Amino acid sequence: MTKYKYTRIALALPLAFVIGACDANKSPNSYNAQSVGEVRRVERGTIESYRWVNIQGGDEIGTLAGAGVGAAAGSTVGHGAEGVIGAIGGAIIGGLIGKSIDKSASKKSGFEYIIRTESGSLVTMVQADQQPLPEGAPVLILFSGAQSRLVFDHNALRQNQPPQ
Repeated sequence: MTKYKYTRIALALPLAFVIGACDANKSPNSYNAQSVGEVRRVERGTIESYRWVNIQGGDEIGTLAGAGVGAAAGSTVGHGAEGVIGAIGGAIIGGLIGKSIDKSASKKSGFEYIIRTESGSLVTMVQADQQPLPEGAPVLILFSGAQSRLVFDHNALRQNQPPQ
């Protein structure tokens, strides 16, 4: 392989990682494949209050990938010391560009909920929702180590209706 082919591979690999990592879906309606068959603890509660919040990504993959792409591109500038300087400059510029792209791509809005559980304790949870769950709404808290979720409890409404 020529140096040109190595450079193309070095540029494409970090870019593939960035593209794959950009879609961190935090919706209560989306699950990843590892969640299938996973048992979670569930607790009932009621929404006490909520507020709108910004949710920003924090994995820094864009920064790392940008630095890698920038270093690979910068190393092709010259030979010897010039290539090293080009790689360092490329890594810095690529890292800044990658961080900016990562920050704008992962910025979402959602709500911070304060929930009173059936046991009487207060818990808080941030969730990427387009519309808030209203105050007083019955909810289920699905606890998980990686990503807990908050969903509307449709059964609570049926339980409170008088028999017909």
